[in-house]
Amino acid sequence: MEKADLVIGRLEPFNPDTNTHYPFIKNPKYIKPGTSLCKLGFPFHDANATYDSDTNCFNISENVLPMPFFPMEGIYTRDLFAGKSKDGKYEIKFLETSSSGLKGQSGGPIFDSNGVLWAIQCRTHNLDLGFSPTIVKNGKSIVENQFLNVGIGIHPEIIIKFLNENNIDFKLTD
Repeated sequence: MEKADLVIGRLEPFNPDTNTHYPFIKNPKYIKPGTSLCKLGFPFHDANATYDSDTNCFNISENVLPMPFFPMEGIYTRDLFAGKSKDGKYEIKFLETSSSGLKGQSGGPIFDSNGVLWAIQCRTHNLDLGFSPTIVKNGKSIVENQFLNVGIGIHPEIIIKFLNENNIDFKLTD
């Protein structure tokens, strides 16, 4: 299993007075399997972005914005552990959801019905279900391997530690 990918960016110019609503992060002490969650992102949409090294800017094609959000449900199923980070500062931990993340949802929020952030979608795992029925397609027998695709998000414990180490303010909620 790969390690968690987190990065900090800064929007400039940025006036914090124009934004009065910031997400709350779920206190990891209160997360419970079986909770209904939502993943949000931009699958099925191509941004057609290019990078211009002369101006050090990304350019997005015309008629791309606004991008259409695509919400997708999932249930928090369990935690996954992936050892320590290379620098040894983090116990890498993921939160699994019962539905896959779609291409275009990576980096997007996984949140509850109150809009509280539980995780950041980062990948999809394919779990082998252990059976492979045979079907007939166009007159040929084909073995169909069966999988359950689950979503994987960066656990709130990792997000909180990362934000604290980088002196970034946030709010926890039960």
